[in-house]
Order: sequence, then C-alpha cells, then structure tokens
Amino acid sequence: MAYTTLALVKSSLGIPDAVTSEDTAITAAIGAADALIDNYTGRTFEVVATSVRTYVPRTASILDVDDIATATGLVVKVDNDQDGTYETTLTVTTDYVLDGNDEPYRMLTNVNNGWPLSIYGRPTIEVTAKFAYSETPPDNIKQAALLMSCRLYQRKASPLGFQAGAVPEFGAVRISRNDPDVAALLQGVKLLGVA
Repeated sequence: MAYTTLALVKSSLGIPDAVTSEDTAITAAIGAADALIDNYTGRTFEVVATSVRTYVPRTASILDVDDIATATGLVVKVDNDQDGTYETTLTVTTDYVLDGNDEPYRMLTNVNNGWPLSIYGRPTIEVTAKFAYSETPPDNIKQAALLMSCRLYQRKASPLGFQAGAVPEFGAVRISRNDPDVAALLQGVKLLGVA
C-alpha cells in the first residue's frame, strides 16, 4: 500500500484519468517516493500486516522496539533460558507497560521481574505487533508522498538536473536538490540520528 495514490498524482500533474500511458512511470515514482520518505525518516508509516521481530533489551527494565502502531494484537514473549525458543508470554500492565501516552510506542518497560539480559548475544525478547508509525499514513506523510511522487515523475524531463526556464532570456534553471516543503512535512516525524 502506498502513501499516495495513482489517481491523486495524476490529478496533481493534470493528467486525465483516461490517459494510462504514464501509469507505469507514475507508479514507479510513487514507490520511489515512499522509499525516500522511509529512508529519510528512519521509519515506515503504514501497517501492512502483523509481523514478528526479536530484540535484545537495553537494560533489565527497558526494551527499545521499532514503532508499534497499536497495542491491538501485541504479543510479547521471553526466552528465559536463551535457547532460541520464546516460551513465556507476558501480559501487558502486569509484566510490562507501553511507554508513552500515544502511538507509536517505541519502548516497553518491564514492571515485574525484568527482561532477561542476553548472555550469548542472542535476542531474548520476541515481539509480535503491527510495526509502523501508524495504521494509516498521517496527512503530512500523504502530502509529502504526493509532492515527491510528482517531482520524481517530472524529473524525466530534466535528467541532468536542469530545466528550461520560464523566461527564455534566463536559460536553464538548476533544480533544487531538496524540496523545502517536503522536508518541513517530514521534520516532525524524523527519528533522531537518521541522516
């Protein structure tokens, strides 16, 4: 699932719905825009399905996790004897709490016996969850994806990074490397430390 749609990008570009000759190129631009957004922010913004990931706790009480979009369907299991089998299922609020008041959750705090720390470097915690920033992309992500998709599609007209100027006397105009509007839309959701 993409952060924007083919129909929205075509409408923004002024391409009628009936014209399908550019659909493949626009779809590729949408996919590339989604990947650029994810890479720039260090996270993904839409849940595709529930998945399983393993982790090594930071401390006996703190477990850093990837974005968890919702507590619904969340399952946390522990490998107590570090044999690669996650045999103990923990209960939220009894054994651990989700830190933060709202999604996405990025940390689980053990409030019972503590997370088993890894002796052999093997992950000791298995988390089944909907890993993403949110279950559906927020409006700022949808808008950034739309702007980037249009921009990437239109780059085929300026493969060397220059575009014919609006005023012929000024000649070619260099295309800016970064779109300040896209950067502003993404700034609030960019993880710290992601370049």
